[in-house]
Amino acid sequence: MTEHKHLRAVLLGGISLAAFYAAPAFAQETLETVTVTGSRVITDTTLSPTPITSLDVTQLQTTTPTDIPDALNKLPTIIGGRTPRNQGNGSTNNGGNTLALRNFGASRTLVLLDGHRVPASNQDGTVNVDTLPQVLMQQIDIVTGGASAVYGSDAVAGVINFVLNKNFNGFKYNVNAGISNYGDGAQHQVELAYGTPLFGGKGHFETAGRYRYQDMVPIKNRPYGQNGQSWLQAGGGTTSNPWVDVPYGRTFNQSMHGTINCGSACQYNRYTFNAPGEISPMVHGVISPSGGLESGGDGGWVQNGTFRSKVRMADLFARFSYDITPSINAYVQGSVAESEDFSRWITWVVSGASSRPNTVFANNPFLTAATQQKLGASINCNDPVASAGWRCLPAVPSVSPQTGTTPPPPPNVPYFSAPSYIWSHVGGVDAPQNLYQTRGLQRNVNVETGATGTLSGLNWDVYYNHGESRLKVLNPNNTDNAKYLASLDAVVAPTGTKVNGQDISGSITCWVLTQPQYAGLYPGCIPSNIFDPNGPSQAAYDYLKTPTWWILTQKVDDIGGSIHGGLWGFGLPAGEITAALSAEARWNTYDLTNNGRSPTEFVDCTGLRMCLANGGAPVRYVQNTNAPVSASNSVYEFAAEFNVPLLKDMPLVQSLSADFAGRYTNYSNFGGVETWKIGGDWHVDDNIHFRGTMSFDIRAPNLNDLYQPAGISSTGFQDLLTGKSDNTRLVTRGNPNLKPENARTYTAGVVLTPTFLQGFNFSVDWYQTHMTQAITGISYQSNDVQKFCINSAPAYNSPYCSLAVRPITNPSDPAFTSPANYPTEVWSAGFNSATQQMEGFDIEANYRWNMEELLPWFPGDFTIRHMMTYQPVNTTVNFPGAPPAWAFAPKLRQTSFLNYTNGNFSLSLQNQLLSSVKKATNSTQVYTIPRLGSNDVLDVTVSERFDLWGASNEVYLSVSNIGNTRAPLYTAGTAGLPGLFYPTAGFHDDMGRYFTLGLKGNF
Repeated sequence: MTEHKHLRAVLLGGISLAAFYAAPAFAQETLETVTVTGSRVITDTTLSPTPITSLDVTQLQTTTPTDIPDALNKLPTIIGGRTPRNQGNGSTNNGGNTLALRNFGASRTLVLLDGHRVPASNQDGTVNVDTLPQVLMQQIDIVTGGASAVYGSDAVAGVINFVLNKNFNGFKYNVNAGISNYGDGAQHQVELAYGTPLFGGKGHFETAGRYRYQDMVPIKNRPYGQNGQSWLQAGGGTTSNPWVDVPYGRTFNQSMHGTINCGSACQYNRYTFNAPGEISPMVHGVISPSGGLESGGDGGWVQNGTFRSKVRMADLFARFSYDITPSINAYVQGSVAESEDFSRWITWVVSGASSRPNTVFANNPFLTAATQQKLGASINCNDPVASAGWRCLPAVPSVSPQTGTTPPPPPNVPYFSAPSYIWSHVGGVDAPQNLYQTRGLQRNVNVETGATGTLSGLNWDVYYNHGESRLKVLNPNNTDNAKYLASLDAVVAPTGTKVNGQDISGSITCWVLTQPQYAGLYPGCIPSNIFDPNGPSQAAYDYLKTPTWWILTQKVDDIGGSIHGGLWGFGLPAGEITAALSAEARWNTYDLTNNGRSPTEFVDCTGLRMCLANGGAPVRYVQNTNAPVSASNSVYEFAAEFNVPLLKDMPLVQSLSADFAGRYTNYSNFGGVETWKIGGDWHVDDNIHFRGTMSFDIRAPNLNDLYQPAGISSTGFQDLLTGKSDNTRLVTRGNPNLKPENARTYTAGVVLTPTFLQGFNFSVDWYQTHMTQAITGISYQSNDVQKFCINSAPAYNSPYCSLAVRPITNPSDPAFTSPANYPTEVWSAGFNSATQQMEGFDIEANYRWNMEELLPWFPGDFTIRHMMTYQPVNTTVNFPGAPPAWAFAPKLRQTSFLNYTNGNFSLSLQNQLLSSVKKATNSTQVYTIPRLGSNDVLDVTVSERFDLWGASNEVYLSVSNIGNTRAPLYTAGTAGLPGLFYPTAGFHDDMGRYFTLGLKGNF
């Protein structure tokens, strides 16, 4: 009942706000008599049963002059995608904007360019919309509601169609530069476009280009990261131990200079290195509810992370069209675009079973003699009495469960671990070039040719499109853990030791170089001194770093065509039936290569005495590796749509029409799928009309869903089937057995266009989507998932059982449930196991008027537009029996535009309000502060037009977030990694006040 009261309050508030604000009827205006987005037969947006928001690019750029997708991400219906404004520590999607409607996932929002599908550019199959030719965009149509019957897969939440100005003539430019209130985040941009008619007006050519650069912003420069604040989340999320925000977060178990763990008999646990080779007690900070996490003290924290990545974008577009006959126009167009993302972050992070190597022997020569004795250098590990309570490796090392290799026998002295962040300052300095670096370079090429025309009153079009995206992700400073294990095992070279013919007797070197049988495995090994607060040497760092990269190439060849118009002889009293037929075929490829650095590779323990000290050989490379994959599929589609006028010019019925659409799609990897849509539009009179739709839509799994490269790490795992706990492999991978996601969507709305108030309209649209077979990641590490498998006994035929790879595969074998059948691998992969439901309201009000008509002394034109989305339901059940989880997002989102123009002067305001957010995403989570506060941000732009050299020019100053409003603190997901991730929610922008000065014009 409380929810219904809240809903009524929101609706009443929206109506009253709309009556006060209002703005021009962009969503209802007819730009020209052409087929509108969301239908192939409707030529007037006012007759569309599907809600369409049509956005003028000029209006978007007024308050967000830097980037059209940045402006779109400020709209209430677009949330849940990715943007450079909330990027964090790098991305394999290169800093560009990826748009998502209604927080239902970017992969469920279809992106079009002039009504044609845009090829995937990101690894997950989504589109980096920054690579589209923004300079020539004239309009963006947003269809909110299922549209798979019209456009095919992915149009579950809706469609975003970028519409080009294909008849641009003249020359225009736009140059701007900006900087934040904090003196960082500088950016600059240049946009140019040119168009001209050719061949006496039969032909037309246009071209455009853009270059944009955005500087990187380190976390430590920003308010939540300054002075080592390093916020983190601590606690357990229960009533007795709720989650709490902790400032100046420190990890006591992995300090900056090492946190010693030398066994229960050792007196120097929780000591650290505050002087080279010398240990001293660590100072505790304020204890938090999570063990090992403290506020202040000597614990470790990430001093180097990226708040906002460096982004560089460039694109070039050209189009030529020609009227072959008065009724046939042919065209060819092409674009090339490049998007680069660059981030830096801390070099070593130590946590959990997949930690980086951090164990050394007590007689390590980088320790002083006194420290060696304190840490057990005189203890004989071969004496079980003397070594009791000390950390000793077995005299005969076990075989690595990952590689099947056995390391050489360890010395008879104990070892200790000292996890730390010491590598964040090599050679005593915080050298940025020594940090991990994520560099993503994406190149997109798109070529399209086609023709449009009319034939006996029917409109037709055919096209062929080839799209190609090449994504390279590089980490020049990745870590080779095999080299690291070799470098940590430091010794004083015995007399007579030679390396490459040079006598190194008495010097500190890697143990492996002193052993003739192993010396060739790690040539040039440099011992790492992790016991010096000034950091290891640059030479040691240079020895360990190993560049890794992978390249993903995605290609699509798309051929399609359609014909639409009135059906001869099938007219009804209310008007002519119109219909459309369309067909499309696509061939997709997905090819990933790397430089031989595979994520499935574990360290070979040969020649490494400490290899198995952490429960198994570690993964060979730390970060940014992908396994090679080559996959392809093909898609064939046929669709039809009919618009039937039912009634016209009757009492209470100015017009009534129905729209029917259906599509058959056949995928080479899982067969045929049928989708459909039914809609109705009822105009009572010029003042009011109603609209509604119902549809069945799909989102087919893309090639990354099906064949995502396998990533492997070591993990501790408790197996409920065999009752055994041990270390095993955790494999994250795609699932080639996935099927399409199915969704049923319903919409109903009313549009008011009162004739007594010219220039005003108001609309409310309700929507509901229920999705089944939704793809979600399922891991066998989950106890609930294991129980589903076990409950399918005796056959053990639950699909979740396939997530555990066991040596015994026959369930009838008596040893099937014994410890001998402990999994060699457990998997995490996508399954069609989730159900998801969303429901809400979209409200829009528009008004424009001339103030001088009301107040003669106040000249100028006003335009006001208000858009609001209220989404009380966005809930997911990941598998049958799992507790429902709701989306972490503001339920109420609204954006308002106000523009005042008087002669050459213009003032524009944009206000974005996000409601407060409940932090918990299910009924069991408990926070000490249960909600994030609301966030209200105002952008202001002033501009002045002037004539110069016979052209119209404009100088403008835009101030984003003029009040320097702070985003609410949100630390969920940062536990254990203080300072690595910036503590705000992904839908909030904490850049602060930002100034952009620019000049643009048309010749």
